[in-house]
Order: sequence, then structure tokens, then C-alpha cells
Amino acid sequence: MSDLGDLGLSSYEEAAYRALLQLGRATASDVAETGDVPKGRIYDVLNGLAARDIVRAHTGSEPRRYEAVDPEEAVDRLLAERERELAAERERYEDLADSVSTELSQTVPVEGQFWEVGMGADDAVAAMGEQFDRTDDRLYSVVGPPYGDSPPEAVRRESEAYADLVAGDVEAKLLTTPALAEANPTEALVDALGSVEGFAVRTTPTIDLTFDVLDGEEVYLNAPAPFSPGERVGAVVVRDSAFATRMEARFEEAWAKADPVAPLLE
Repeated sequence: MSDLGDLGLSSYEEAAYRALLQLGRATASDVAETGDVPKGRIYDVLNGLAARDIVRAHTGSEPRRYEAVDPEEAVDRLLAERERELAAERERYEDLADSVSTELSQTVPVEGQFWEVGMGADDAVAAMGEQFDRTDDRLYSVVGPPYGDSPPEAVRRESEAYADLVAGDVEAKLLTTPALAEANPTEALVDALGSVEGFAVRTTPTIDLTFDVLDGEEVYLNAPAPFSPGERVGAVVVRDSAFATRMEARFEEAWAKADPVAPLLE
């Protein structure tokens, strides 16, 4: 016997096919005897081969006779069957791999870093610079608590640092509340960047969280102090592209509904 088994034939099917190659057109009984196939199995074997177009069944006479198709043609058909089976198996494994990957990714801890930084402090400005320096393409910022209640000097320092970091280098979008956009020193920030290409400001009535999305890859979250309005306990950087993509999508949705700030009308 050869490798016909690897192409999908059982041992009885291969024996029957080889017997027909020797016999030419023959009855099931002759095939069973020549191929040493049990007579109780021979009709199932031959009918299975006929269904796969490996043998031809001639019904014009009794008893029915069978004939093997050309070996090259038979091998081509068996090969095509195996290729279809392998393609289906590959697709099944790819689907399984996608499912397992999704399941595992949900359990992998997200990489992050926390800074304990106060409003307007040197380490706050340094932390902002460290994050924004990694931005190559776009920076989407949402400014809300705790800035509305923060000391003006602290807001001024961080506003100036923000302006220095984003001016002219990246596409920067700043979303804040109308009250913050009109308050000093945030108003000075808006005016200072009003003519900078790629920078835009819009307002929306309610913002509950201050954060920045950097290049759709990481998110810089402010953590307001729970019992001290205008202060924060620190900042968290979440380096997870899936989370960043979701936050960016939420930003874009809010941005589309927000009001442009003059003189940056679009």
C-alpha cells in the first residue's frame, strides 16, 4: 500500500480501488475477493468511493459493476478534498486563536504608572512634559476638575507648560467647559494658541474628568483629591492602545457636539 491513506482513503477503500485497477470493470463480489475486503463491507466501500468520484458505478446490468477512474484523476480529486478539509481546519483554528487571544488579553494587566503630583508643582510640569514628549501625531485633551477650583497661579503654570509643549508640533484639540475657557489663566492659553496651526478649542457644558489621549496609544488621567476642591492626588498613565482607542472615540463624539471657541471657529 502507498500513501493513499494520507489522501483520505481508508484501508478497505484503498484495497477496493487497487483491486478495480487490476480487474477493470468488475462486480462487488470480485472486488471483495481480489482486494481482500469483507463482503459485508464491500458495498458501503464501493458506494462511498462512487460518491467521491473515485470509482464509477455502472447500473445497466445485474449484478452492478464498478470501474476505477484514471489514477491521476483520482489522486487530483483526493488532493482537492484534503485541501478543502485543511482550509476549513485552518479557518477553525484561526477563529479559535482569535477567541483565545481576546480571552487572554482581558486578563493581562494593563501597563500603567502613577505620579503623586500637586497642582502647578514642578513635578507636575515635569510629568506633563515627559508624557507629551512622546506624542508624535495628535494630542486630545479634556480639561475639567480640579482646574475650575484650583489656585490661578497653579493653573497658569500648567497652562504655560501645555502651550510650550503642543505649540506647532502636533494636532492638538482642547475640550473644556465654557466657564474654564473664559477664566484666567485658561483664557490666556486659548488666546496664545489661537493662531497656532493644528490647535483648536471647543467647549461643552459638563466635564467630570480631566485626561489626555496621546496618539491613540496611551491616556494621561488626572485624579482629583476627594476632599479638597481644586487639588489632585496625582496622575495616572495608562499604556493600553485598546483603552486609548475607546477614550479617543469618546473624545471625538463629545468634540463633534461641542462649541468652537472664538477666534478658532471652524
